[in-house]
Amino acid sequence: MPTEQEAKPAVVTPSLQQWRSPSTFRGAPGEDPLKWLKEYDRVANFNKWDDMMCLANVYFFLDGTARQWYVNNEDALDSWEAFKNGLSGLFDDRQKYTREGQKNN
Repeated sequence: MPTEQEAKPAVVTPSLQQWRSPSTFRGAPGEDPLKWLKEYDRVANFNKWDDMMCLANVYFFLDGTARQWYVNNEDALDSWEAFKNGLSGLFDDRQKYTREGQKNN
């Protein structure tokens, strides 16, 4: 017959994985939207976010011009793919335009 100590079940506290946060994207000159999206996707993968969660969380990691763009276009951004295409299209084109302007000066 087991003793009282032997019969007690072990109490195991589950170890919760620490949630990660991506950096904030502002859409400022010099920021690379493609690099930021790659970082965001990496963090989302670590956090086990699906596309719906990526879209639901992205607002909290935008600021300045990028957040205003999101707010103005939120109804049209109905999928994670639409968001990525819109963000990279607008802000990557701005970066190219800014770089071209700097070359010509």
